[in-house]
Amino acid sequence: MKKRPKFDYLYCVSCGICAQACPVSALGMAKEGKAGKYRNLFPEPVKEGCIGCGLCAKACPMGAIEMEDYEDDPR
Repeated sequence: MKKRPKFDYLYCVSCGICAQACPVSALGMAKEGKAGKYRNLFPEPVKEGCIGCGLCAKACPMGAIEMEDYEDDPR
């Protein structure tokens, strides 16, 4: 079974530590807002490159990331 991060944005404080901790740069900080006025930056997968290591979850000071099991789509 593979693992991937699951984000709880209610607890995220937009610090970016998770993205910095990712050894394969599979997380970025996505801007949320309208008309160029950004309110927060939230972690978001930026490519199909997550290796399921869990370093992002371990690095999160707010405990806003947990690793969840998933299976590849058989298609």
